[in-house]
Amino acid sequence: MKILTRFKEGPETCLYLPDREATQEYVVVGRLSPEEYERKMDEGWRKFGAFLFRPICRTCSECRPIRIPVAKFTPDRSQKRALRRNADLRVIAARPTADVARLDLYRRYHAAQANRKGWPVRDGDPTDYVHNFVRNPIPSIEISVWEEETLRAIVLTDITPNAVSAVYHYHDPDAADRSLGTFAILQSIALAESLGRPWLYLGFFVAGCGSMAYKSRYRPCEIMDANGEWRAPGQ
Repeated sequence: MKILTRFKEGPETCLYLPDREATQEYVVVGRLSPEEYERKMDEGWRKFGAFLFRPICRTCSECRPIRIPVAKFTPDRSQKRALRRNADLRVIAARPTADVARLDLYRRYHAAQANRKGWPVRDGDPTDYVHNFVRNPIPSIEISVWEEETLRAIVLTDITPNAVSAVYHYHDPDAADRSLGTFAILQSIALAESLGRPWLYLGFFVAGCGSMAYKSRYRPCEIMDANGEWRAPGQ
């Protein structure tokens, strides 16, 4: 791993738990191997493109890495319904790209989330999108979901020796009846299975944050405790 720079941001109001303050540590890398990033994930780091980050909040440690053991995963009833509801869709796994269809869907998704949940507004700047999701020091795969010629969902993933890491996903807010968010995560699990990776990493789980609650519904799952040990929820 070649580190170009380090910096911190915060403390500032936490986006997940607004009654708390958050501080993030960032590392910008010029070189990073898949093996190195997998070790960093197991130390509580995540990344967008070449930017690695982790929470270093002084009074809170609720941001905990979460992962799914792929071979043991069994979809529940609502997840099975999402699979049936979207059985007509076409799923493509390929290298990430940035084009008009993807940037438009990205903007519409964030505008809908800003209206519904108060998310910060993102303008879908093409340069930011490329730096976050397309230019990548390690192998990456984009899962795109299509209804005929209409793009319905995107999942961006990083690939490491033992894991698929779901970096980010967004989907069509005008197709809420399809449960596209659930379908997207299920496709990430299917990708990990097809690649022979035993783990799907889902980033951070934040107890008490409604926007993060969906991650623990994919069972069984494991959440890293404060000592760096992976445990089932409630253990």
